[in-house]
Amino acid sequence: MQNNQLSTLIRRRRALHVWQEQPVRQPSYDIVWMQFISRYTIGSHIHGFYQLFWPPMRRRMRLLWALALISALTVLIYITYLLGERHQRRHFHTIIADSRWPIRNIAFPVIVVCNKNRLNWSRLPEIVQRYNISAAQQPLLERILTGYDAVSFARFDVFATLKDQPLQTLNHLNFTQIAIEMAWRCDELLAECKWKTESADCCELFRPRRSPYGACLAFNEVEQRALVAIESGSGLMVRLRLNEAQHAPNNLEMKGFLLNVLEPNVWFDYPIEVLPDVDSTIGIRAVYHYYDEDTLSMPSQQRMCLQDYEHVSEKIHTLQGLKYMMENCFAECQQLYMLRYCNCTMDLFYPPSDHVACQLKDLPCLAANNHRWENYEQPGEQTYVAQAKTGLICECLHNCKSLTLINDVRKRVQSPWQRVNVSGRTSGRPENRSMLLDVYYKRFNILVYKTSLIYSWMDLMVSFGAICQLCLGCSIIGLLEVLYFGLIDVPHFCWRRYVLRRFG
Repeated sequence: MQNNQLSTLIRRRRALHVWQEQPVRQPSYDIVWMQFISRYTIGSHIHGFYQLFWPPMRRRMRLLWALALISALTVLIYITYLLGERHQRRHFHTIIADSRWPIRNIAFPVIVVCNKNRLNWSRLPEIVQRYNISAAQQPLLERILTGYDAVSFARFDVFATLKDQPLQTLNHLNFTQIAIEMAWRCDELLAECKWKTESADCCELFRPRRSPYGACLAFNEVEQRALVAIESGSGLMVRLRLNEAQHAPNNLEMKGFLLNVLEPNVWFDYPIEVLPDVDSTIGIRAVYHYYDEDTLSMPSQQRMCLQDYEHVSEKIHTLQGLKYMMENCFAECQQLYMLRYCNCTMDLFYPPSDHVACQLKDLPCLAANNHRWENYEQPGEQTYVAQAKTGLICECLHNCKSLTLINDVRKRVQSPWQRVNVSGRTSGRPENRSMLLDVYYKRFNILVYKTSLIYSWMDLMVSFGAICQLCLGCSIIGLLEVLYFGLIDVPHFCWRRYVLRRFG
């Protein structure tokens, strides 16, 4: 019996020894790979992904889950493409950002006053004496100054009578300087000035200023005063003196004044006409429009507006010495067209610049090309708008921060007994008729519009997160896990397997 037990023990030890000497079987590569993926899928935040590698899952069910995940991933990629395309289109919308922004936050507009008869003809003898004009030259001088008395941009036809005249005899004179010397002074043109209901010296309120309508007088261009009150008479009040007795006798144009109500730093705008014997009140409302910060990362040509600090391209210009404003761009465009056709510019109309100023001999050229400057064209409109005459094509963009002044003009014809001399109220001389001008704010508040992207980068992120939740049920952290698994774990796993196979 003991021998049987001993023999049994010996056989078991031999069997154990043989089993121990057998080589250890390494698990196959597929098994190791499945185990590696299973460790990731157990904690994965992508719904349904773990079903592909769950050990009890049948092959048919794995195939169905794989099709479901591929379908969800395809929908995710397609919708993500649509979202990206929508973001790239960069469409805008404009909304009301504020309807009660106080108007005291802006400066009172610049008021530019221009007499339609630009020159005080009573100073002609002084000009003749100062510049040594002979008796033979005086008729030509009067014809030239009569043109300057009525000239404005796109009204150079007043110089058409100078064609075939001996202009070389007076070409050495600076007629821009002569026109400025003969221009109306504040004490000749203005009277009874009031600012904020208080009487003031007109010459302290108004300064000489050039404009496309000749030499004029401007209020509040430098000081940029503000105003809080809104009722009539609370802003600027001034009496405009016509002084017909001192007008050029050969200028048969209609009498009166031209007014510009301008935003500060704007050179010109379309004028308001003030007729003789008509008192005018101008109630001003304002609308402010700006582009928000999300739009400023886009090129100016795409958002169709320009910031003050942005570089002005070769096609978009502004007046020298002034910041970019759309109106200043149009003024510079006017100068460039005059330079193109006549090799000079009418420096009487614009601030000092490096452009070549027109001399007397150049005025017939301006008159001959006057038809080119009577109209404006938008770039590309020739395809859609039929025009008999060409116009100025100025590629000027709006300002990204712009103030629009809306003028409510009311006119009242004076009664016959009101048409009296300003200096002597009892004389009643019709040649010194005057008109009362009242400019004031009509509302306390400014309507503010904001232009922004319909679909910004923040909207893109929100939409992308929503579609990821809808299709895969994951978040950004889940996507980061997938990226980490694919870019870090998988290469590291493959490298370790390669090292084990190569070096044991």
